[in-house]
Amino acid sequence: MGSLTGIDESLQYPVARRDESIVDDYHGFKIPDPYRWLEDPDAEEVKDFVQKQAELTDSVLNKCDVRDRLREKITKLFDSPQYDAPFKQGNKYFYFHNTGLQPQSVLYVQDSLDAEAKVLLDPNTLSEDGTVAITTVSVSEDAKYLAYALSNSGSDWVTIKLMRIEDHIVEADTLDGKEVDAGIETDSNLYHELYYHFLGTEQSEDILCWKDPEHPKYTFSGHVTEDGQYLVMYIRENFDQVNKVYYYDLSALPEGLEGFRKSNGLLPFVKLIDRFDAQYEVVANDDSVFTFRTSKDAPKYKIVRVDLREPNNWSEVVPEAERDVLESASAANFNQMILSYLSDVNFLTPGIIYQCNLKTETPEMKIFRETSVPGFDRSEFHVHQVFVPSKDGSTKIPMFIVAKKNIKLDGSHPCLLYGYGGFNASITPSFSVSRTVLMRHLGAVFCIANIRGGGEYGEEWHKDGALAKKQNCFDDFISASEYLISAGYTQSRKLCIEGESNGGLLIGACINQRPDLFGCALAHVGVMDMLRLHKFTIGHAGFSEYGCPEKKEEFDWLIKYSPLHNVRRPWEQDPDKPSQYPSTLLLTADHDDRVVPLHSLKLLATMQYVLCTSLENSPQTNPILGRIECKAGHGAGRPTQKMIDEAADCYGFMAKMLGASWIE
Repeated sequence: MGSLTGIDESLQYPVARRDESIVDDYHGFKIPDPYRWLEDPDAEEVKDFVQKQAELTDSVLNKCDVRDRLREKITKLFDSPQYDAPFKQGNKYFYFHNTGLQPQSVLYVQDSLDAEAKVLLDPNTLSEDGTVAITTVSVSEDAKYLAYALSNSGSDWVTIKLMRIEDHIVEADTLDGKEVDAGIETDSNLYHELYYHFLGTEQSEDILCWKDPEHPKYTFSGHVTEDGQYLVMYIRENFDQVNKVYYYDLSALPEGLEGFRKSNGLLPFVKLIDRFDAQYEVVANDDSVFTFRTSKDAPKYKIVRVDLREPNNWSEVVPEAERDVLESASAANFNQMILSYLSDVNFLTPGIIYQCNLKTETPEMKIFRETSVPGFDRSEFHVHQVFVPSKDGSTKIPMFIVAKKNIKLDGSHPCLLYGYGGFNASITPSFSVSRTVLMRHLGAVFCIANIRGGGEYGEEWHKDGALAKKQNCFDDFISASEYLISAGYTQSRKLCIEGESNGGLLIGACINQRPDLFGCALAHVGVMDMLRLHKFTIGHAGFSEYGCPEKKEEFDWLIKYSPLHNVRRPWEQDPDKPSQYPSTLLLTADHDDRVVPLHSLKLLATMQYVLCTSLENSPQTNPILGRIECKAGHGAGRPTQKMIDEAADCYGFMAKMLGASWIE
């Protein structure tokens, strides 16, 4: 459905070499991989392919007449102060703040919530183009030191630095994970190790606390309890929401970890939980009595307690709720606990930070700081939640619909439907400047479908969209799309779908399965080659969500929906109902080391070949394009201008393809 509105000439796609000799054997099935060469980001042929694709995409985007207006309006709305909630450590308070258009938010420090705030660390001074981002900060208990992790160009690899808070002196201590240009490599990440670093020493002198070479895919994270007595280590094997819990009593080291250096062995951790059967997260401890948030026998999570001296005697503190998901638990004010629940999962609130004094008998909430976006009037819009029957008929899929008030349900509106559906991640309401502009100036309807695979209703909801049941995600999203059309919000040629990462996979699978249903598709950093995902960087951790192609049963699941392996000519599938793929934009980034760019590049080459260049006078007139961002990664840490430019490109393309006109 849809057409390349207003662009008359046919597109001249770059011809990508096909190597027909590359054929893999999966359990007796011969699977060709003619674009295997696109997996090498350093090859000149790959760089040439990327350059030609970028030129083609730019030639189309330059004809998307509302793109510049979108950029102008989005920039204007972005240009307002934004604050993160402050946190206290020692006798100081810390928070991140962006004046509006700064590339990265700045870390501030103050002696009290009413005192003057001073800049502690400004990442914008660390690069000319704003592509160095702070990904994590940690302040010492006495508020004397700040440890901070820096990411370059969006890479997941970070460099950890140390600053003295009083005088802002950056110490010589530097912890690096990678020696090469982090972000552009594709090697698999294996053999994780846990180290302890002494201040004022070289990284080479760090103490190895734990490793497990017999399980190369295990990852380890350690933290010391607030009382300083225990080192707690979480062990994970993949992205599944389960972990082991080991601990070590640091008071058992008479000379501390410095003395342990002489032993040349690993710390003798005690294995409190030594199986991957649930998620366990320490909330707090009183000496040897530990409180956990867990999904053990509670897919919506509960609070439990155990004394390390009696490790087989667990007690329930807060039972699992009947419907709502316990998302987090925090200890506060010495003897209190704050629980946060997710229910049925205020798109229209730019941001409010509340303050609450827990020491009062009846705690009251008051507004501490509220973000205001000049020119935005929330009263113009309406948020509605519906529950859509999925394909199986027994499952109701929640969907938020945001639009201008009192719109006519006559199918005339451009519509943007967003989805994710994976890894137990909940897609909750949040304010979006760019999508607000779409609703106001393009008359668009914006929707989020909380499909299965996410965490909106706990672990059962997640499992119903994973592994052998992954097709449920696509069925749910397709059902949500059909509802928007049948209810009169939009029509196929005016419906655009969008997703990122696992959501990019969602988009790729849906346009393969129902190309007739959509007018436009935006797939960001998507997982597109389900048979080779595990061979690159951290892709092997996706086994728990998708399955392993090296196992026959799981290969059978994957090959049925893998976007790369299911591109078909729709006009040949149903000659009586001629159709084509929607206008498609595949987005990736050169420093994405979580879902490496080869996924999008191989799918782009495949779609252009199968649908366009392999035929004379192909019925596929809707464009199939790729947008490859430079000095960017999977999404985190992007400078403000890159976010604005991407939004203008994506939604300018969407507007052109859906025939949406500008409303002043």
